[in-house]
Amino acid sequence: MSAPSRTAPNPVRRPPEGPQVTGVLNLAKPEGITSFAAIRVARQALQERHVGHAGTLDPAASGVLPLCVGRATRLVDHILRQPKTYHARLRLGQVSDTGDLEGEVRTVASAAHLTEDTVAEALTHFVGLIQQIPPMHSAVRHQGKHLYELARQGVTVERKPRTAEIREIRLRRFTAGEVAEAEVEVVCGKGTYLRVLATDLGERLEVGGVLAWLERTEYGPFKLSEAVTLDELTASADPRAMLLSPEIVIQDLPRLDLLASSSQAVQRGQGVWVQRLPQGLPQEAGTESVEVRAHGADGRLLAVGDLTGMRFRPTKVLLPLGG
Repeated sequence: MSAPSRTAPNPVRRPPEGPQVTGVLNLAKPEGITSFAAIRVARQALQERHVGHAGTLDPAASGVLPLCVGRATRLVDHILRQPKTYHARLRLGQVSDTGDLEGEVRTVASAAHLTEDTVAEALTHFVGLIQQIPPMHSAVRHQGKHLYELARQGVTVERKPRTAEIREIRLRRFTAGEVAEAEVEVVCGKGTYLRVLATDLGERLEVGGVLAWLERTEYGPFKLSEAVTLDELTASADPRAMLLSPEIVIQDLPRLDLLASSSQAVQRGQGVWVQRLPQGLPQEAGTESVEVRAHGADGRLLAVGDLTGMRFRPTKVLLPLGG
């Protein structure tokens, strides 16, 4: 008697390699968790392992944390170029080994003599291109390690000053006292540390300073009032529907519309000759390279690249052939 036939078990289906979805998530990071913990939650909710951030927020800070998903991770550098707006409380009369309330806080001098006008005048000295020394509790790398990793080991290393840009500081409220508080709104560029601003302001006023609270309210086109919370993301029946088009990140770039035949070549990563230049650019082909966003004949965003004369060369393909 022959052995009974057995039905082979259905193979476990694994998601295909490579990004499954492309978009940008305007996430509202809550206080108390790291940016990387927020990314882990987003990866699980979106079922997509290709998720990257455009600038971390400290665990104690909250606010806008743009996440690039799938091929949109190629646009992180475009987000990093854009201005950020912070709402912060700077405490004057105290210092901390971390520059914020996460470290050991101690009172060094009375701030009772400070007035709103005195603090407002001092803040004007930090507008423009300034020099800041990155704090030890930061993500800056030293010999392959993050500074915060060294700080946790009790190691302090010499850091070189870096140029930061603060475009605007508005003093929204001042509370006088032995330990005074200045509530400020700061518009700044990449690489600006609000903890260092608090410390440097305290040194200028000769009373010491520490960052007491921080919230990022805007980052380029992303606003906190429009951001998605982690609870909303995980509770959604379709988290991917919360993703925004990558075009929002590069909407300021000139738009280049391609013919169908050229579209396919660009989706393969190949350069193409174009029939017409984007609106807003001189219609006589020049020799200087201009960064543009290329759209296919159907209007979909295909790539970002360099346009030199009438020749377009894709540098970041966002929608490959078959995508």
